[in-house]
Amino acid sequence: MKNRMLLFSCLIGIVFSCKVFSQNDTLSAVDYKIIAHGTDSPIPNLQIVCFNKYFNKDYLSADFRKKYNLDEETLYKKKMLVQIFHSDKDKKGLDKIDLVGIEEDDKEFVIKYNIVNTNPDNDDSQLSPFLIIQVPKSKKKIKFIADGVELGQGTEVYVD
Repeated sequence: MKNRMLLFSCLIGIVFSCKVFSQNDTLSAVDYKIIAHGTDSPIPNLQIVCFNKYFNKDYLSADFRKKYNLDEETLYKKKMLVQIFHSDKDKKGLDKIDLVGIEEDDKEFVIKYNIVNTNPDNDDSQLSPFLIIQVPKSKKKIKFIADGVELGQGTEVYVD
């Protein structure tokens, strides 16, 4: 009987701990809009680029900006753009960045995405999928979680 009471107490403690943890979880969903996506990244060797305070169009060719309408000034009013680039250097057929979601707390944005192979016909090609997302303007740090793994964070992040 003592062992059952001890086990019951432990289970109650675990359940209570889980409830306390979930109540303290302060992440909330962020409204976003996908502005552009494709496999023709103009920066094929760059893995991630994020400009938190401004979108640095100088890194993108004029043709690329025109193709995806990135010179439109309304994109930047009270909003900012986050760029995610990936280069499939190992030719695994990774051809799409699938956004899982964006959440925030008081200190950071958390951007979760997966890099996927949607078309087996292009598995032998080195593709450079990218995703450009519009979110509310903020000075918060941005944490990237790709395929369930945290990649890095910062206000201006360049990861190669």
